[in-house]
Amino acid sequence: MNTKYVIGKNIDTHVINNKELGILIKFQKEIIDNMSNKEWFVPLTEEEFLASIDGRDNAYFFKYNEEIIGLLVLTCDIPDVLEEYQLPNKNYMLIDSVMVKDEYRGYGLQRQMLRFAYERASKLEMNGLVATIHPDNKHSLDNFVKEDYELLHVLTIHGGTRNIMIKNVK
Repeated sequence: MNTKYVIGKNIDTHVINNKELGILIKFQKEIIDNMSNKEWFVPLTEEEFLASIDGRDNAYFFKYNEEIIGLLVLTCDIPDVLEEYQLPNKNYMLIDSVMVKDEYRGYGLQRQMLRFAYERASKLEMNGLVATIHPDNKHSLDNFVKEDYELLHVLTIHGGTRNIMIKNVK
């Protein structure tokens, strides 16, 4: 029997700190190891995680009954290498990573995480949000479109083709 997990008010958001880097790396590895299409996702390095943890941006665990079920990494200071995204300006927040544990997929957690990112970007007075998504990752693409992200263009980046999705903050 498939259990449908309650997503919404029952989810706790936890800001990740430096002491939890090992837990973060382990969670990312677990998610990627269980992916059938590993080329859809490029793992973040310890240095990339630390940049988000130490900056004005943050990395977040999403928890259900104390269990880590999701990860969201946001970066405010777009690295120079990402200039090719062709954003109107650098005042965009990058959704650097959004991961949901396999058994919690399909119940709206990724969309909840995208709404959280929007609220964070708005609070920091960012102009918008940007993310890269593998074009074959239909579920993620659908979630981003449902949250009003638009396709800016398609690039070869992160070892393959990626859709550059953007959402302006009003």
